[in-house]
Amino acid sequence: MKLWSNNTVPKNGSGFNPERRLLAAVLQRAITDYLTGEGELRDSAHEWLYGQDDPGEAFGFSYVCEALDFHRDELRKAIRKQYDRQQIDTQARQVAA
Repeated sequence: MKLWSNNTVPKNGSGFNPERRLLAAVLQRAITDYLTGEGELRDSAHEWLYGQDDPGEAFGFSYVCEALDFHRDELRKAIRKQYDRQQIDTQARQVAA
């Protein structure tokens, strides 16, 4: 559950309040770690992005998506698509080498 309503937060020049900036940074870090990280870092990001989470858990994936007005399942599909594309590209480069 969000601690504020996105409709009632005054907009500043960037359109984000500090809380939303923080949540966006958490989400971006997880996506980056999943797409470019290795080992435990990537595994941990994968678990946060795709594991079961409680929508009421502060800083869980569902909570962050709700707070940022993102559709959780569509975002997961987009991240998975990017990951799969990167894997195909990596395999193609290895075959070409």
